[in-house]
Amino acid sequence: MNIEIGKKIKALRLQRGMTQEDLAVKLNVSSQAVSKWENGVTMPDIQMLPGLSVIFGVTIDELFALTDDAHLERIENMIYNEHFISKDDFHYAEGFLKEKLGDDDKKAQCLSLLAQLHIRRSEDHRELASRYAREALALEPYKKASHNALRDAENGAIFDWNFSNRHKLIEYYKNFVSNHPDYWPAYKWLLNYLIADGRCGEAREVLERLNRVYPGYLYQLYGGLICKEEGKLPEALALWEQMTNLYPDDWLAWASRGDCMAKLCRYDEAIKYYTKGYELQPNPKYSDSLEAISHIYEIQGKYDMAIEKLQEIIALLRSDWNVTEGKMVDFYKREIERLKGIHNQKPSI
Repeated sequence: MNIEIGKKIKALRLQRGMTQEDLAVKLNVSSQAVSKWENGVTMPDIQMLPGLSVIFGVTIDELFALTDDAHLERIENMIYNEHFISKDDFHYAEGFLKEKLGDDDKKAQCLSLLAQLHIRRSEDHRELASRYAREALALEPYKKASHNALRDAENGAIFDWNFSNRHKLIEYYKNFVSNHPDYWPAYKWLLNYLIADGRCGEAREVLERLNRVYPGYLYQLYGGLICKEEGKLPEALALWEQMTNLYPDDWLAWASRGDCMAKLCRYDEAIKYYTKGYELQPNPKYSDSLEAISHIYEIQGKYDMAIEKLQEIIALLRSDWNVTEGKMVDFYKREIERLKGIHNQKPSI
């Protein structure tokens, strides 16, 4: 899609005898941005469409006569890569997806993208809500409503069982696994919710069913999580050790053991297992283990080491995923700057 649009922009530009710099000046963007469009690296934001159509003397439809699949790809990229989804972009995406719900071949994809689009919009608003709540608390530190707003904006913990229990999700996934008994990931989601609510007896039954459908490291992992929830920590630790002994080449087994240790605040062990899992991963690698280690270093007050891990993530995105800009990269850059600020504020001893 990017390549076809880039070719169209280049052809129209050359027809009018314009350089990339000429077009960039008219649109108030950099010539590098125009070059990226024409080379198919990126595509213009939706706000650029009216300006481009005026400059080239064509309609927006003529300029960007995209196929349905191209629209869907663009919306998916918007959800995962845009810094903040504007109202115009949101309404464009929502309108297109709703319009295509009548297409049986694309209905499931459009419904999924609608869900992701609204979740992404809620995340954008939660980010703003968190900032406003923190600013409010700086002015009025004892206002309960602002503390509640911060908790809700950042998905904080709440002790009140009436609000924190997951019985509706549990009931949904019980029905789901009954209707789709061979789809093993659904058992994981059901187990997560059962264990989080302390419903360990039910979780053990589900775990046995999962092991029949998908035998592997998950049996020891969730068996240990159930033991931990029941207060049987030695049994849990033994199961997690057994997990990596049985599946020494499975990077997910090691990364999962790292998760278990991190949740027990056994941070040095967690780093050891996260590192082992990361080393075993095939390329392209995921950054989860590096980010987890960065969190641990920040908790320990080792800000320089936390920053190093975030810099490794940025390098990984470039080398393994060819991602050099966008929402994800900027997030890690902001985190680095935040940690530098904390580190510089530390009192000298």
